[in-house]
Amino acid sequence: MKEHLLLSDALSAPKGIKDPRSFMVSMGKRFLFLCLLLCFSTVASLKAFQANQNLTISGTVLDANNEETLPGASIIIKGSTSGTVSDIDGKFSINVPNPQTVLVVSFIGYINKEITVGNQNEITVNMVSDAAEMDEVVVIGYGTVKKRDLTGSVERINADAFQNQTMTQLTDMLTGTVAGFNANQSTSAAGGSSLEVRGPTSLNAGTEPLIVLDGVIYKGSIQDINPHDIESMDILKDASSAAVFGSKAASGVILITTKRGESGKPTINYSTRMGISEPASARRPLGPDEYIQFRTDFFRTVFPNTPYHFYTNPNELPSDLTVEDWRNFGDNPLADNTQEYMSRLRLFPIEQENYLSGNSTDWYDVVMRKGVRQTHDLSIGGGADGFNYYWSIGYTDNEGVRVGDEFSSIRSKLNIDFDVTDWLNVGLNTQFSDRDESGVPASMDFYSNSPFGREFDENGNLERLPHGHTFHPLLDNYRTSKLRKVNSLFSILYAKVALPFGITYSLSFQPRYETMKDLRFISTDIRFGGSPTEDLSQGTRSEYSHYEWMVDNLLKWNKKIGIHSIDATLLYNSEETKRWSSDNSNINFFPTEELGYNALQFGNNPALSNYDYRSTGDAMMARVNYTLNEKYLLTASVRRDGYSAFGLQNPRATFPALAFAWQLGDEEFFDSELINRMKLRLSWGVNGNRDIGMYASLARLGSNLWYDGTRQRVGVYNSSLSNAGLRWERTESINLGLDVGVLEDRIDMSFDYYDMTTTDLLMNRILPSITGFNDVTSNLGELGNHGFETTINTVNYSDRNFTWRSSLVFSLNRNKIKNLFGDIGEYTLLGETQTGEVPDYSNQWFPGQAIDVVWDYEMLGVWQENEADEAAVYGMRVGDFKAVDVDNNGVYNELVDKQFIGYERPRYRFGFKNDFTFLKNFTASLFIRADLGHIGAYSPALNAGFESNDRRSRNVGPVPYWTPENPINDYARLDVSTSGYGGGLMVYKSRSFVRIQDLSLAYAFPSHLTQRIKLNNLRVFGSIRNLATFTKWPHWDPESGSSPMPRIFTTGISLSL
Repeated sequence: MKEHLLLSDALSAPKGIKDPRSFMVSMGKRFLFLCLLLCFSTVASLKAFQANQNLTISGTVLDANNEETLPGASIIIKGSTSGTVSDIDGKFSINVPNPQTVLVVSFIGYINKEITVGNQNEITVNMVSDAAEMDEVVVIGYGTVKKRDLTGSVERINADAFQNQTMTQLTDMLTGTVAGFNANQSTSAAGGSSLEVRGPTSLNAGTEPLIVLDGVIYKGSIQDINPHDIESMDILKDASSAAVFGSKAASGVILITTKRGESGKPTINYSTRMGISEPASARRPLGPDEYIQFRTDFFRTVFPNTPYHFYTNPNELPSDLTVEDWRNFGDNPLADNTQEYMSRLRLFPIEQENYLSGNSTDWYDVVMRKGVRQTHDLSIGGGADGFNYYWSIGYTDNEGVRVGDEFSSIRSKLNIDFDVTDWLNVGLNTQFSDRDESGVPASMDFYSNSPFGREFDENGNLERLPHGHTFHPLLDNYRTSKLRKVNSLFSILYAKVALPFGITYSLSFQPRYETMKDLRFISTDIRFGGSPTEDLSQGTRSEYSHYEWMVDNLLKWNKKIGIHSIDATLLYNSEETKRWSSDNSNINFFPTEELGYNALQFGNNPALSNYDYRSTGDAMMARVNYTLNEKYLLTASVRRDGYSAFGLQNPRATFPALAFAWQLGDEEFFDSELINRMKLRLSWGVNGNRDIGMYASLARLGSNLWYDGTRQRVGVYNSSLSNAGLRWERTESINLGLDVGVLEDRIDMSFDYYDMTTTDLLMNRILPSITGFNDVTSNLGELGNHGFETTINTVNYSDRNFTWRSSLVFSLNRNKIKNLFGDIGEYTLLGETQTGEVPDYSNQWFPGQAIDVVWDYEMLGVWQENEADEAAVYGMRVGDFKAVDVDNNGVYNELVDKQFIGYERPRYRFGFKNDFTFLKNFTASLFIRADLGHIGAYSPALNAGFESNDRRSRNVGPVPYWTPENPINDYARLDVSTSGYGGGLMVYKSRSFVRIQDLSLAYAFPSHLTQRIKLNNLRVFGSIRNLATFTKWPHWDPESGSSPMPRIFTTGISLSL
């Protein structure tokens, strides 16, 4: 591998392509046209061939153990969603295209069963309890294995379990459903979430898990993968499972398997979802009366020596105070008492006008809304002997809960697989995505606007400053024109060859193209709240073209010799990534702004920049799975990676792994009527992290403009130091697991304990100013990470009329900074002078403590009126926050008095899912999730509320505050002082929560009804996401913090024919 390639090699597009973005768009259009042409021509030909081959099959579904009938069992034609369900007597009837059709029968609490129709007209299906679930095939890196033969920690999610729920991205399936997997929800219309497996493994480098799509590494956006196309997902959590991906797998791996066509007549599936989203909690700003009281209390607090009733409404004075006395409180009061009152409250002219007229604005209703959501998915799948296909197209259009928050996408996928001969198979797996991210959401600063402000002026123009000194929350939404489009095309072209002696060779080529166009223009047009005198019109055009490819060469050998089973895999991988990006901007457009970003040349101060890069990498991997007597399982692997971003001294790294499993339940000495299955797992492995800047190890150049007295010149300077010794982060981990089946697997339990250590952390080392550089990327520090996980699946009740199944997941994670920068010296912390490794106070990184530990003052409450003298010692007033003074010296010093008061990451995570089948064809699901034991910064509690010409910090929303009449102990007074706290003060509140996250109900129409209207199946469903949340967190939502979490109501229908 060429370790470092010249930047100039990356500056040109692929040969013959002058404009990569235009090429990308053109290829996308051609791709869609070819997909449609190929699929519809294939469908037409197969329909013509198979028109007369339809067969009607009848049958009964029974419990194999007691021969009771199973109503509500699903009978699906394999490779499609066409099918039916059994009636109250367990009977069904279904049309199939030909005798080769395979029926997949499934029922909650039982293992899926596949039956080839053959020449049968009537079938009896005997369903076996989930005790046989261990024969299910699970996807692992570069292969598959039976679930019972797993040696690592792997968890599977079947997509059909989420078919009734709201899903924009695949991450919507993962939130809270997998032990040890963290996927927090997003509040935006685009959906998605941050992903993390088993806690943080780095301080600075990325920790997102690796995505593997249909067996190959996928580096695109997960937004481009349509959840409708997903068949299943397998999460690799331990090092031995993920080590086959080496440098990319330190943070876990998500293996995604998409749907494929099966032999049989074409099956058309269509589903649509319509819904609305609204804020899960209505956190409204202060209303007119509350706002007047707020200003009254504020000025009474700021000016405590002013007579108390100076700010009281003259119409609401106490009986012992006359209006004349009230007027005499001020100098030269205005003739009109109401005008004088408004002047004392310092209301601006617009506020005064609306106060007198009784008009007000609810800014919550201006900014927040019920967003409309819709999703439509269409797919066609089928095949004939030696050939199958699957094509889908999906459209999503979502509005967020804030005005202007919008997202839409078109996603299409094509899978084709063809047996050329009995030893050669070729195929194409490709997807195209068009994302529109042009929304400009309203500002969340609407709390700082007065309810006596106005949306529009008397001419119908957007009021730039609704009450005089705070920007309109819709200002950016109105005056900004934005077009942001992202197009991507990802393909897998592969060939599989069957060689002698049971060896198979696979070759796959995986190109990915992506283009982005982001065009923006900010107008000074007064119709949109602009100001030609205060603003400058601004226009920008940002674009990039991205091209990458990977090639995988795989050799596999599988052999069973007596009691020995061997599965060997060899891999050679190579990759290359290129990107061309440019940014152009201009300001102060004249004589017209009408053309906006379409004519940047009309500005008078143009600027341009571009950035191109190229990287390369390669890898070799070997793995052996060995099974002895189907009881003793051993997996060993090693991977050698190379990547051009690392220093010349360490361009490569090796990542080994070893795992062992023992089927204790199969031993003769193991005899239990209660426990029918038990497996012990032990694994060890090393993974890497290469998620750093493309040229982090190199010395880089920057440029500046300067004037030499005659003309402007360009100066070049060295902007960073090189580090030829820069090397990979390495995470070494050990996993101990136990799998147990109880009562013939009616209770299925898995327990895992893991311990991980990350060394050679990629960090920016601060340099002395004498060097001329701020920092240099280096390998420093050591991070520890350990935790416990459990998953318990149960069949609580099952008979012909009712089935109830549950799944409980629990996880905890603890991390610790073992070493940081290696600076040994004397320092003060927690009031003690210590000698050792010096902490990083600015980042709150303390050796020996967790990454997320909170270092701040421990709050005792608020200084009350009987504590005025004691508060004065600290330079504070009654109503200010009171904290622990560790050494009782009357001074708050951060190095002495700040303590470790909690953690910002959940200490415990729970997920509890219940699935029900009842009344023949009804299914319901309830999912409850909990994150517990953590705290979060809550700055509104500081109630800044200062008086100045810019009152954006005035009205912070519905936050309680201390007054002499309301002497609460958890919130301070308005205009609170924190100057006495050395190093500053932040208030923290609990962010623990229990949430009813998903509730769904579905009804599948009986087969005798669907067959009358020529449908294979028909199902209607409804769901609610984020139904209710139980928490003490006072802001919008404990999961999102300061952003409104949407509650989403969805109804839908799906059908197949």
